[in-house]
Amino acid sequence: MKNRKVVRLETPHAQQMSMDRAARRRVHIRRCKRIVAVFAIIFLFLGFQIVRSRHSLAKVNASIRQTQTQLAAQKAKGRDLNQQVKQLHDPEYIQQVIRSKYNYSKKGETVYNLND
Repeated sequence: MKNRKVVRLETPHAQQMSMDRAARRRVHIRRCKRIVAVFAIIFLFLGFQIVRSRHSLAKVNASIRQTQTQLAAQKAKGRDLNQQVKQLHDPEYIQQVIRSKYNYSKKGETVYNLND
């Protein structure tokens, strides 16, 4: 232990100052705890909001991807149907479809069906 040359006086005033300092320290610590608690609550609330919004964003993005896939499929189907409409305006194509699908033949023509 060090050799102390200054000794604290234990007078009533010094004791009162020490008690006041301790009381102020307790109040300060209590305020700090309350401030930390408030910030923790705010942090948790905002964190929950961020997590919830990210989850919602992920659902919306998944829905968008699914809708874009459906849109691409419908566009492809529309292109195929437009191509089919163009082909139906061609008399040679119509004749080919009728001959293959309904086994249609012209007068005097003999049709042979070969199974593959």
